[in-house]
Amino acid sequence: MNKYIVMGLICLTCLLTACGYTDYLREYRQNVSGSAVSGGGIYSMRRATKKPEITPDVVSGAAVSGSGIHSADNVTAFMQTADYWIGKTVQPDKILMSDEEIKSFNKKMTEQLAGNKNVEYYNLAAYGDSMDGEQLSAMLSKADFSNGNYYAFDVPVTEGKWTAYYENQNEKAISNFNTIRYGVICSRADVRALPTADYVTDNQGDKGHDILQYTALAVNEPVLVLHTSKDGEWFFVMANEYAGWVKKETVGLCRDKAEWNRAQEMKRFLVVTGDTVRLEENPYNVSTSQCEFTMGTRLALAEEGEYPAVIDLRNVYDNYVIKVPVRKENGMLSYEIAMMPLGKDVKEGYLEYTRANVLRLAFKMLGNLYGWGGMYNARDCSSMTRDIYLCFGFRLPRDSSAQALIPGEGRMDISKLSDKEKTQKMYSVQPGTILQMPGHVMIYLGCESHNYYVISANGSFVPDSVKGDMNLAKGNYTTRTVTVNDLNVKSPGNGKTWLSQLATIVGIP
Repeated sequence: MNKYIVMGLICLTCLLTACGYTDYLREYRQNVSGSAVSGGGIYSMRRATKKPEITPDVVSGAAVSGSGIHSADNVTAFMQTADYWIGKTVQPDKILMSDEEIKSFNKKMTEQLAGNKNVEYYNLAAYGDSMDGEQLSAMLSKADFSNGNYYAFDVPVTEGKWTAYYENQNEKAISNFNTIRYGVICSRADVRALPTADYVTDNQGDKGHDILQYTALAVNEPVLVLHTSKDGEWFFVMANEYAGWVKKETVGLCRDKAEWNRAQEMKRFLVVTGDTVRLEENPYNVSTSQCEFTMGTRLALAEEGEYPAVIDLRNVYDNYVIKVPVRKENGMLSYEIAMMPLGKDVKEGYLEYTRANVLRLAFKMLGNLYGWGGMYNARDCSSMTRDIYLCFGFRLPRDSSAQALIPGEGRMDISKLSDKEKTQKMYSVQPGTILQMPGHVMIYLGCESHNYYVISANGSFVPDSVKGDMNLAKGNYTTRTVTVNDLNVKSPGNGKTWLSQLATIVGIP
């Protein structure tokens, strides 16, 4: 073959690879990613024996391939599967970091972020027996809602109501030195700005944005219990990524810090790698019956001798035996033995940190409800990325602004670049990378027809096809869903594309 033709083909291949077009040279995958086989968390990738027919791109709101499944602009049915984007990834199954490297990374992240006053991120292990009153008072006073109009859904929140909320913080009980108690979350816990379950919004009638909701903590999360509300129903706790009020009934207290440390030192453990995993109904043990665990949750495996051959009149065949944290009547932490079926979407030990696994995990949430701060047992953008990375052993901060500061070698600030310069930087970004813009984070998927695609839990965006007036009140731009979309979508508030607002490429490592 003519050497100039060969050189031309090599150059063309390199260009296509840079934008992720190598999928055209591969067979399409048959199975939708995310299924667990033979014990959960073990994935199989079977190649299709025949390529499916490629259907045209679909417009926003139209059904995909006649199936009744809708999508954002420029998103096809194939783009709604992880396998499509894995096929566009260079070395998708390459292990990017080992368990030990991830531990070192977490240590470095803690050193850099825990001392940053602008970031909610705490090194819990660094605390001792007490906290001085000035520091504790400062933490409680961060909840300031003195400006603005707020509603208990439809009804304006009165001054008297605000006074009751603040008085329940029990600040008068704060002393010069306040005992720190150590605990473990025993059931998913909403973290609140004030000790109340009342729903408060700054948009009258809006049930999707409770301004008092900070985040939600998963089962087995370690916390420091710093204070108790006036009514005795709430604990003010410090978790790895946030401090706030949780219902007292969600926390099991440890006798001391040593017991708290042991609770985290699991010799063998399962990681939940599904969106959520629920235990079966158990009439013999209400403490564990239908317990639900979210992605990234760690559950200790019981050692031989810690459980009988028959549990609740069932043999333990084809099950993992796990220890579920529970709060006893006296408020102390205890554990109940339970059975986790092998077929559930779990894995013993952390999942290998590969780009393919990041994408598989992300697509398990596709179409899920967006939950501001974890409302309605759902996720917002940063809790989605955090839960995904928990499956590999990372302890990412909670907020999108804090995730932009993750100290990875691949981190790149592109906030000052033009759109053209940003697209040039995107050529080198691999699928599975976290991207950040003010107020939002997302997982990068790849490039298709010069468009850059992401998956994320998002509250709203204006489709690319909409031109002119983008006032949120005049158009149905509220998504509140985990979606696949390209970076040409726009923010209703400012009319700018997500591409133009990209600020940070968060590369880990």
